[in-house]
Amino acid sequence: MYFLIVRRRVNGVAIPTDQLGKITPLRADIHIGDHHSECLGRVATQAWVFNPTPSPDIIPRLHDAKVNGMAQLGMNINGVEDIDGVLYAQSWWCRAVGEYGN
Repeated sequence: MYFLIVRRRVNGVAIPTDQLGKITPLRADIHIGDHHSECLGRVATQAWVFNPTPSPDIIPRLHDAKVNGMAQLGMNINGVEDIDGVLYAQSWWCRAVGEYGN
């Protein structure tokens, strides 16, 4: 399902609320499912941006992903992302894309 995604942290550090509105969201198709996580060494619920090509993920996947808030027009997903072998807390604010793609 397509959403406008804003990543709310950089290397685990929360982006100040007044700066979140200045971030250009990524329009993307989010998938969530249970798959083997190499960085965790076990099966974990993961959230990722679907990429139809064999290239790497567009943004790092969320491992141990949980939808921790949802309303009519969006949801928040949190988990950890693997950046160069280091796990960092991450949260995605995902706003629903309107009927006409906006």
